[in-house]
Amino acid sequence: MERQTILERERRWARPAAVAAIVAAPLYLLSITFDRGSDVPPSALETDRYREIDAAGGEVFAAAGVRAIAYLCLAAALLYLFRATQARSDRVSGVMVGFAFIGPVLLAVQGLVAVVARRGIASDFVAQAGAGGDVYTLLRDLIDDSTAHSMALSMLFPAILGMLIAMVYISLQAMRVGLLTRFLGTLGMALGASLILVPFGMALLLIALWFLWLGLLFLDRTPGPRPPAWAAGVAIPWPRPGEGPAEPEEEATDDGLFGGAEAEASGNGAGDHSGRRERARRRKRKRRR
Repeated sequence: MERQTILERERRWARPAAVAAIVAAPLYLLSITFDRGSDVPPSALETDRYREIDAAGGEVFAAAGVRAIAYLCLAAALLYLFRATQARSDRVSGVMVGFAFIGPVLLAVQGLVAVVARRGIASDFVAQAGAGGDVYTLLRDLIDDSTAHSMALSMLFPAILGMLIAMVYISLQAMRVGLLTRFLGTLGMALGASLILVPFGMALLLIALWFLWLGLLFLDRTPGPRPPAWAAGVAIPWPRPGEGPAEPEEEATDDGLFGGAEAEASGNGAGDHSGRRERARRRKRKRRR
């Protein structure tokens, strides 16, 4: 793809991708607000939690729906960053674009299936618990018999794994071509790994905040300068620690050129070879420097 085509495509899609990345964090925070407004105690007994889920009504569905939209916004931002990285490096495998969707989409679907399962279990539990008996066994049997609940559990690990791979791979490749700074790229990889190292909700909140900064980067609205690879349309890798920018190779000096010409004009073959050897020695010294 030509450089101008790459830049035009990125300018055309920069604003939609940036909006998707920026709104993900507020949407995720809004979903937490809906969860807290539903009065479902996160640390109460499981039987009490399901009674509250049944009484909560639409708040539980609203929280899951808003959270699903936030996840889909992450997919749009990841796709934009992946395509920009792929256009600057042949090392980026096109097959890996699937992970820009697998993690976020599975998280969205898994959350919706889980809330449908919990609502169904809660409704049946409240209806049958009034007859008396062992309510704990009753709830456990309802959970074990719920197909939707089993589906939600089976989708959770692939969703987390897909999101982890997307965050690590895309952040790493974008950092290598110079689209992300070393700090932002390393932070993105660390946040991807945090999905299995810290509480799930906290990890997703931190990832959403990382995407907020990424959206500002898409729009060139960050406090510092945007990495030059964005405007160049080609990869500009970051220099290694201790390395400076590459210096252009020096041209041959006029003395050497004139000396060779004078030797050739005089017909002195030894002088001509001597001039060539001197220029070769100079080039070797420059390469060693």
